Amino acid sequence: MKKRNEVDIKETWAIEELFESDEAFYNSLNELKNMAEDFANKYTELNTAEDIYEALNAMAEFTGLASRLGTFASITTEVDTSDANLMKRYAKFLDEMSGIQARLSYFDAMLAKTDENIINEAAENYPEYNYLLEQSLKNKKYLLDDKTEEVLAKLQPTFDAPYRNYNDMRYGDMAFENFEYDGEEIILNHNTFEEFLEADPRTDLRREAFDRYHKVLARYQNADASVYNTHVSNEKRMADIRGYESVFDMLLSYQDVDREIYENHIDTIMAELAPHMRKYAGIIKKVYGLDEMTYADLKLNIDPDFEPEVTIEKAREYIVDGLSNLGEEYVDMLNHAFDDRWIDYAQNEGKRTGAFAADPYGSHPFIMTTYNNQMSQVMTLAHELGHAGQFYYTQKTQNALNDNMSMYFVEAPSTANEITMERYLLNKATEDREKLWVLATMIGKTYYHNFVTHFLEAAFQREVYRSIEAGESLAASDLNELFKDKLKEFWGDAVVLNEGAELTWMRQPHYYMGLYPYTYSAGLSVGTIISDKIVNGSPEDGANWLEVLKLGGSKSPVDLAAKAGVDLTTTEPISEAVAYIGSLIDEIDTLCDKLGMYK
Repeated sequence: MKKRNEVDIKETWAIEELFESDEAFYNSLNELKNMAEDFANKYTELNTAEDIYEALNAMAEFTGLASRLGTFASITTEVDTSDANLMKRYAKFLDEMSGIQARLSYFDAMLAKTDENIINEAAENYPEYNYLLEQSLKNKKYLLDDKTEEVLAKLQPTFDAPYRNYNDMRYGDMAFENFEYDGEEIILNHNTFEEFLEADPRTDLRREAFDRYHKVLARYQNADASVYNTHVSNEKRMADIRGYESVFDMLLSYQDVDREIYENHIDTIMAELAPHMRKYAGIIKKVYGLDEMTYADLKLNIDPDFEPEVTIEKAREYIVDGLSNLGEEYVDMLNHAFDDRWIDYAQNEGKRTGAFAADPYGSHPFIMTTYNNQMSQVMTLAHELGHAGQFYYTQKTQNALNDNMSMYFVEAPSTANEITMERYLLNKATEDREKLWVLATMIGKTYYHNFVTHFLEAAFQREVYRSIEAGESLAASDLNELFKDKLKEFWGDAVVLNEGAELTWMRQPHYYMGLYPYTYSAGLSVGTIISDKIVNGSPEDGANWLEVLKLGGSKSPVDLAAKAGVDLTTTEPISEAVAYIGSLIDEIDTLCDKLGMYK
């Protein structure tokens, strides 16, 4: 694999458009410090609605610059974790930012404690801040005195350390050994395992790679458990300090989601989705003629011989055409993403696995992925461009304080794009085998990733926080047992759990991002319904969806969904999405039988 400085620049993002040099970055960081100092000196009290409006506008300007600085400092480390200078720059930013945030920590409390009549007047006169002010009043009881808030702000890098520790361990310390298979050297690392070996149709190779990969994870499980336990214990302490009823309530308050919605979400999927996925596991077993269906076999493609190689140029054609129902402006945005290097799809040493989209305010979005010429990567690109589209439309209509929508809704725009692409391919399919390929991609990639992988993370995570709430400290063996229990509950007797399956909790950073994992299936529930409107509805449906994207974080996630025509206060959207998954699996079963694929 090439080093970062050896890859074709066309495969990398134009990160220099944020800051062209370290000097420009540090000059802007100093500017941010000065802005914070000026703000703190100027806004010492809020006596009128106009004072609130002026202060929030000034805070929005500050937040925009902080967003650009933070994005630049953080995402550059993701594409080359081996570059110590990038790590030092990010550490420097975090250190400086903790002081800056401490200087401004007084403001939230001052705003929340302002006379409620004045806040209500500001909300009425300046509706763009209505939701923000509503949230300020709602959460005021959890704010501490100014001095304590300042101290906590200064300690933020310490609270964030577990996430950095996890990444250092995963990408800096874990060392894998290549091995030989049938005269071929097999390169084993995070990228090769998750992008290729996990789905390799050669059963003995796939299972050996699984075994070797997880044996490396096992050597780090105690350290990883210690880091994770520190993280969740810190969250529990913070919830207690602030006066939340539980750590769940604190974390859900960040998303503006009720506890009942969260609990019902996980319970509904466990009950309704598991039977469908057990059937899917059985299909894989019959197609490959496996002696037993193991956890190491779940990522297999139904028909790998049909998998076409899709160049990045062809991927662009698919995506632009498949999402064209969203209108000319949306297509123009997609073309800019490819032409203007918004996307980093190179494969190089030190690049982290997975994919993400970042939205520095006042700039275009940036997307990181690794492209391997498979259709699954086309779906990943469509997914991340869904995030990018939401960022693009939000920044056209909202200021930096309303830029970020709730985590509970944030995966809806991305998954809507992904499912829309797949419906497009399904409609284009003219032969049974091609149709099967699309259906298998939908289940084996999109729905499996979001509705199975991340859901199981969510079910496991809930048990972890329940244990922390009960005052327990969790060792690696406890975490392994909790994850294994969830795997057994979901897969039942349909899947044999290989040794190492219980270590799956070590493979995702989402546990350091609050209650993030369950939001994938929430977003995909909305995305499934929205994609149906985009593909099979009227042009007005697509236009309405773009209007929702423009709202950004100016509304609650429930209100955003309602404007898109989805009621998230019930489990109906989840059940509808799960039923759709079941119908796709039934079609796969019928086609496999028709095509004589069962052994």
